Formats: sequence, C-alpha cells, structure tokens
Amino acid sequence: MKFFSKAFLYFVLLAAVFAIFQILINIISPYDAQANWAWYLSRSSGILAYIFLWLTIFLGLSIRNPLLKNFVARVYSFDLHCFMGAASVFWTLIHGSSLLFDQMANLNLGDLFIPFYSHTTIVDPYYMSFGIIAFYLLAIMTVTSYLKKHLKNWLWRVLHFLNPVAFVFVVFHGLYNGTDINGNIFIGGIYLFSAFILVIIYLTSLIAAIVGRIRKSDNFSN
Repeated sequence: MKFFSKAFLYFVLLAAVFAIFQILINIISPYDAQANWAWYLSRSSGILAYIFLWLTIFLGLSIRNPLLKNFVARVYSFDLHCFMGAASVFWTLIHGSSLLFDQMANLNLGDLFIPFYSHTTIVDPYYMSFGIIAFYLLAIMTVTSYLKKHLKNWLWRVLHFLNPVAFVFVVFHGLYNGTDINGNIFIGGIYLFSAFILVIIYLTSLIAAIVGRIRKSDNFSN
C-alpha cells in the first residue's frame, strides 16, 4: 500500500511538472498551426527527459565532488537520485512513443525503438538512433539502481559508467534533431550551457579522485 501511495504521488508530481512545462513551452516557442498534439507532446517530454537526466547526473556527480558535496548532501538521497532517473526514462518513453500518433512524422515502432533502422526524412535518422541507444542505457541504469542491493558493487559501478555515454548520446540527439533547441536561441543556449556545467563537474571530480588516489598511495608508501 505504501508503495502504491508513493507511486501515485510521483505520478501526480510528474503530471504537474509536465503541465507547467507545457505552458512555458507554449509561451517561449512559437505555435505552429500545422503541428498536431503529438508533436508538441514529443517536444515537451523530450526536454523534460533531458532535465531529469541532467538532475540525475548532477546529483550523482556532485555528491562525490569536493567542491559541491557539502551543498548537495543537504538535499541528496539515493531514493531521489533513483526517482530522477526513472522520471527521465518515463519522459523519454513518452517523447518517442508519442510520435506514433503524429501522422506527419509517419514513424512506426521499428523506427522509434530499433537503432539505425529508420530511414525517415523528418529528422536525421542517425542522431535519432543516438536517442534510442541512450534510452536503453538509461533504462538499464535506472533498473539496476533499484536493484542495487541485489547486485555486486563492482557490477553496479561498471553499469553506471554508462551514464556519461548516455548523456553524450542525448546531447548530440538534441543538438541535431531538437526542434526547440535548434529553433529557439534561449532554449538552445540553456541546453549547451547545462551540458558544459556537467562536463566541468565531471572533470573536477575526476581530477579530485586521481589526486586523492595519488596522495593515498604516497601515504601508504611512506
């Protein structure tokens, strides 16, 4: 009962976030009378999927970053981290599957769920495949996060090294196929800047980890 209550609250939260975000998209991005509801649903859910993915990676990196750890630790929890990842997978699924109802796109299940299968001309099929691959990587990482207690720690860590790979795939997918990212300088600028922030956090975390291991090795040898 507790699980279903929490799931319902999460669903309400996702619905509320989507409603607010849809209003913002309609304000920021010009309305296209020729586009149908599925096209707008795909655009909004795609950006939401990116936002939740960004938050997932930001939390995962920052909690181990010496510059951000104390700040993030106040709000961080593993449950929150998992929820953000699950929300990203959820909106990614909506992002792709909604295009099945877009008659102008004329895409089928194979186009949307099999990498390098589609020959569509409405978007770049190569970078659409990047998004499909990223979806599967995100799904694997989300499921294994909830199954962490049942997995070997080394296996869980190896699987979660897929996170940066998935993010790179998502960034290129959005850059080349994103309607709002390419058509709106405000959204596109935020998109690139947010990706740059994660790169900086990742690099500083990596440098800090390397320096920490070197110091630990020196202390051990002494």
